[in-house]
Amino acid sequence: MHGANRLASNSLLEALVFATRAFNHSSEKISQTKFNEQIPEWNDAGTRTQAELVLLTQSRKELQEIMSSYVGIFRSDMRLKRALDRLKLLYLETEELYEQWNLSPRLCELRNLINVAYLIVKAAMSRTENKGLHFNVDN
Repeated sequence: MHGANRLASNSLLEALVFATRAFNHSSEKISQTKFNEQIPEWNDAGTRTQAELVLLTQSRKELQEIMSSYVGIFRSDMRLKRALDRLKLLYLETEELYEQWNLSPRLCELRNLINVAYLIVKAAMSRTENKGLHFNVDN
């Protein structure tokens, strides 16, 4: 077996072993977990039926622009701070939509994307070494 094939086989084997162990551990833990069954039904009283799609579309474009411009391959502390500030504003605007409109897949996706973007920015801010795509000109 060639070196590359052997390496791929070893990686696949490691992944299978890890997945099996994770499954066994999770299966054990879930049987011991108690779930709260007193959760009330979703109440959307007082909300509107259709969120303005232009607001969701524009917010998503803005999020993409923030991540591309400030958190791309070439980063700096100032760019990451600016991204974080813009994400906070976008988060607040989206939460306002969330409270006023009925849920939709597009609204939920936008909320999730903003949360993931926030985590990426915070992780990038906490990195002190440049490695691979994690490059900050200020480090």
